[in-house]
Amino acid sequence: MVVSSFERASRRVALLFTAILLATAASAPAHADDHLRVARPSAIGFGLATVNVGVAAGIFQRQALDVEVLILDGSAKQHQAMIAGAIDITLGAGTDLAFVAKGAPEKGVAAIAGPPLNFGATVRNDGKINTVADLKGKKISATTVGSITYWFANQISVREGWTGADALQIVPLGNFDGARAALKTGDIDAISATMEGGLLMQKEGAGKVILAYGDIIKTFLTHVAFATDDLMKKHPDQLRRFLKGWFETVAWMKTHREDTVRYAMAATNLPQDIANQSYDREQAMFSTDGRFDPKAVAIVMQSLVETGALPAIPDNSTLFTEEFLP
Repeated sequence: MVVSSFERASRRVALLFTAILLATAASAPAHADDHLRVARPSAIGFGLATVNVGVAAGIFQRQALDVEVLILDGSAKQHQAMIAGAIDITLGAGTDLAFVAKGAPEKGVAAIAGPPLNFGATVRNDGKINTVADLKGKKISATTVGSITYWFANQISVREGWTGADALQIVPLGNFDGARAALKTGDIDAISATMEGGLLMQKEGAGKVILAYGDIIKTFLTHVAFATDDLMKKHPDQLRRFLKGWFETVAWMKTHREDTVRYAMAATNLPQDIANQSYDREQAMFSTDGRFDPKAVAIVMQSLVETGALPAIPDNSTLFTEEFLP
């Protein structure tokens, strides 16, 4: 077959055009992932390092999200940052719904953990306090007033029937390092904090876990993911993708123990043995769908009224929503 000069020229132009398109595509900048600022409490807390695991495993990246993880100790700092617009999402406590009830521009968007398998009370290892009964009238630390560690500490007095001078005196001391220093000097008698902190002190011979809160509190809403009103209104798809990535991470962690522990250790600096213990203890507390259990919500709301954090039980529809869940 004879190919005309016109056809040859047309083929050359077509090949050149194709080459230009390929070169342009190769040199064009890649689409940037959407950036989300996500806070979690307690640097040593294994459970909420789930978000770090999701980042390390590439799960959020598959949702086209660039997740920046920040540590903000204590509920007050987390929700102050939400109000200031410094973060988009915080992985907080169920008791933090009180901030929403008081007007913080945010809502709970997923129930992420039920019973408090990751919290406990720790005392010095000097033999002076050996049972919960020995805490009567003593001082116990919490992160901030109204925080979940504050609520748990108060529950010890409630369950033991201690009132007045017999009740535990709760001292807000911020992060675990400050509480550990105060326990060592005798300024306080116990710490209400993550189990990981207590296990670290126990391993060092400086303390012992006297109570695991999960042993006495079976139905609860320990952790909730909160999102700012701004994120829900302007970028609902980003929030949906984040929650999808979160629950994919929870499912992935259940079948990838070694990788989970390794990634969580990098985020928490926990030693291998404590990271392993934390994985084994805490996996059962995490929700796989993010739905809010009405019984758990009711317990949290009642507790907030009992402690004076709220004057009355508010309408749940103003506190949380399930519309962004996968």
